Amino acid sequence: MEANNKTNEITNTIKRINQKLKLLKLLHLAKAEYEKNNYEDCAKNCLKILETNPNNPIALRGMGCAMQSLLQRDKAIYYYNEALKYSDNKEIEYTLLGTIYYIENNFDEALKNYNLAIEANDDYDPAYEGRNQTILERHLVLADLQDELIKREFQ
Repeated sequence: MEANNKTNEITNTIKRINQKLKLLKLLHLAKAEYEKNNYEDCAKNCLKILETNPNNPIALRGMGCAMQSLLQRDKAIYYYNEALKYSDNKEIEYTLLGTIYYIENNFDEALKNYNLAIEANDDYDPAYEGRNQTILERHLVLADLQDELIKREFQ
């Protein structure tokens, strides 16, 4: 009886290790495809992971990155928000969300997300870089608007 329990315990441990190895392999494949600009294949590998592990924040984040690269903004935002639910590194997802909003010139939402990233991890440099760039860009937009108003006043 005791030998049976030990055998079952060893078998279950081997199965868990095997599942983790498969997960790591798919994550590496997804990353490699993304780096080769094969965003559809990256997404396919991420979806394979999500079939067996739907709460995997790395695969959800990978889907967001693939969708963003495929110019599917709404899907990217969806996947980043899903990743936020399960991530231990929320600063990454908040920074990625900030970047989407920055690209769209939605500086208020970008700043909100960069600030949330900094709150999550005040040592995360990409969040500071994104926030600083957003503040600068917003300032330039305001300066252009001010110049336009001055030109109209003198016409």
